[in-house]
Amino acid sequence: MRKLVLVIAVLLAAAMPAYAGSVGVYGSYWDSSDVGSTEGLGVRLGFNMFKWMELEFHGTYYTDFSQDFQNQEVKLTALPVDAGLRFNLMPESKVNVYVGAGVSYFFMDTNLGAIDDDFTYYGDAGLEFGGDKTKFFIEAMWRNLDTNVDDPMTGSVDVSFSGISANAGINWRW
Repeated sequence: MRKLVLVIAVLLAAAMPAYAGSVGVYGSYWDSSDVGSTEGLGVRLGFNMFKWMELEFHGTYYTDFSQDFQNQEVKLTALPVDAGLRFNLMPESKVNVYVGAGVSYFFMDTNLGAIDDDFTYYGDAGLEFGGDKTKFFIEAMWRNLDTNVDDPMTGSVDVSFSGISANAGINWRW
């Protein structure tokens, strides 16, 4: 079964036109439910499947989530790696509105105890504007993540990172 999935993935990747893609960088702000807000930096890579649909990958590094828990400051970092589909509503226009959704895997770390890495999902909507090759974008993304922080002294605590993130950056198309 794994070999079949691998063969299909390779065939799909080879079928995508080499000229249809984008790469970008962005700044991000994430306001989560339980642990406040933080800023981060990210990169994105996209492949046009059709003019109106892209396969997109993101990676964002967030630091400085912190929460006081029983007189101790717990610091958390998150690295979500996202894969999803983006639907361009006005792909031929200088201003493009888009929506998308996908799955995320969160690599998590904490200074006290341990925290679970987790699979989850996201949804986003945004606005892209600029020239043919260089475009600026702003987007809002809903992230859903509920995980556990294990502290050897106090036990396991459920923490929700669900919330809205805002991203702004630049894309280069080829």
